[in-house]
Amino acid sequence: MISKEAIQKLRNEIGLRSGPVLSLYLATNPASRDVLDYSASGKRKPFVIRAKDTLKALAVPEAIASRVIDRLEHDVIRGRTRAVFATEDELEVYDLNVDLPVVNLPHGEVLARWGEPYVLPLVLALDEYERYAVVLLDEERWRLFEVYLNDVREVADAFRAVAPETWRKLSESKPATPMGLGARGTTARGGMGRDRFDRRVLAWTHRFYRQLAGELEGWLERLGAERLILMGVPEETRYFEELLPRAVRERVVAHLPMPAGGSKVDPSEVLALTEAAIEEAERRKEAELLDRIREEGVWGTENVLEALQQGRVYVLVMPWHPEGKVWRCPDTGYAALARERAEAVCPGAAEEADLAETLVELAGLFGARVEFVRGDNADRLEREFGGLAGLKRW
Repeated sequence: MISKEAIQKLRNEIGLRSGPVLSLYLATNPASRDVLDYSASGKRKPFVIRAKDTLKALAVPEAIASRVIDRLEHDVIRGRTRAVFATEDELEVYDLNVDLPVVNLPHGEVLARWGEPYVLPLVLALDEYERYAVVLLDEERWRLFEVYLNDVREVADAFRAVAPETWRKLSESKPATPMGLGARGTTARGGMGRDRFDRRVLAWTHRFYRQLAGELEGWLERLGAERLILMGVPEETRYFEELLPRAVRERVVAHLPMPAGGSKVDPSEVLALTEAAIEEAERRKEAELLDRIREEGVWGTENVLEALQQGRVYVLVMPWHPEGKVWRCPDTGYAALARERAEAVCPGAAEEADLAETLVELAGLFGARVEFVRGDNADRLEREFGGLAGLKRW
């Protein structure tokens, strides 16, 4: 999983280099048929061949190109996308288990630039993908996982402050659950004595869960996780959610059942079990954003371009792989779809530029957040909003 330190280095050190830098993006998904066929045959990986041809066409210095190709040939790459930044002195490699926005790399194709560092796709991916926290509630112990960029790690220190005898007490309080239900949904029985015992257990469990809720809130802040998934027996995850502080409760996006392995489940299985829930949460967020734009936004490429450059857009919504060109004034940065509109601002000087890169640059210049939409929401963005939309400040 890419670290916060790596993100900071990417933004500050690589992104601000004066150049020249080789920026290379490759589709390296080991599950793709293109990669599998070549791996089985023992031939050179297809993306290595394409990378070599691309670097030759760009006239990248031989010393840099050789080091990059050597890494590609000998590394075991398990991610879906590899980003490489290379100079005469340094070589930075980032492997991610996700696709990157703006960059379309079908069939193992390669995107490369030689000159100013091109970190935009990777920076956009780091901003676009949300960090999720997953809490596994089990009577033996609770576990906390961080899911980010389709990768998972367990937060080993989470809930360590809880003594083993406390977990044992929680386990021994069953079969009565926090809501007075047996472990399989049956009502606890035993008369008045049993009822008094259950009330004491309920009060103790309530305090215990409150303590864990406070610990979880602290961990969410440290991780920077904006979304939370609760995994375990439904009655317990629902009860725990009710005890969370409101700011934390609002981050809960899904409840998932207890995995077959219980508290001993492998992190990789947690990732697989949460994949569909995360996908659903992401698409739901996109749909809600488009609904808001329908009520209080602006849409259509030309309208959005103008509003963005007037500082009126604070959320810019784009498809995952936007296509198209604009005309831009090199001195002022003004952009327009029609050449004549740009020429009216800078007569005889307008230059053709990539639409996606221009939009992201303008968003940064005018303080707008960029949100990408995929799948059905991308189709809706094209169908209902002309391919580009935004929320307005006024």
